[in-house]
Amino acid sequence: MIFLDLAAGESIFVDANTLIYHFTPHPQFGAACAALLQRVQRRELTAYTSTHDSLVRAATTMSRQFGLLSGDALVVAVMRAHGLSHLASHDADFDRVPGITRYAPA
Repeated sequence: MIFLDLAAGESIFVDANTLIYHFTPHPQFGAACAALLQRVQRRELTAYTSTHDSLVRAATTMSRQFGLLSGDALVVAVMRAHGLSHLASHDADFDRVPGITRYAPA
């Protein structure tokens, strides 16, 4: 799925790498991220970012369970803590996690 497939009113977790790549010269990626950020600014979507609170143990378990890097597992732990199932990310590793729908740039 791509960013533009998100319905108005949906909540999405934005992977930090997505925002980093937003500043690269690749035109399609940049345009897709810009469109996503505009929708967040217009409050059509709610965007969550990760925190490190008490989710490290859950992330450690998910890392082992789904074969994720620790940072990716923390993303999943934060998403689950907030009841989120939509993820804006270019990282296909998240496709291994049941209950996560990943939205990538077009």
